[in-house]
Amino acid sequence: MARNRYYLTPHWRSLKRACHERDHWMCTVKGCQTPTYRLTCDHIETRPNVDHPTELDVLGNLRTLCLHHDAQVREQASGERRRQGKFINKGSRADGTPIDPGHPWSK
Repeated sequence: MARNRYYLTPHWRSLKRACHERDHWMCTVKGCQTPTYRLTCDHIETRPNVDHPTELDVLGNLRTLCLHHDAQVREQASGERRRQGKFINKGSRADGTPIDPGHPWSK
């Protein structure tokens, strides 16, 4: 599949950087501690596949995800998200707290 040209524009690069800065360069899935070099910027509500900005290309419709969590909920060819958009965070409960009581996050 060819990459959408919108993602090569200065508009997208600026919006993506603002998203990462707002999210402190961390995956927004609670409890995720993925290194910052493995991040992407995800549209919460899927944007249309057009080469120009749309009303969905706004900071409020973006979130920072690590590549692992992005792959879990990436849109399919049908436009539906994998796993109905729900994340799995191994080693954590749904609220992001560690399952292992000895983990440093538990203290």
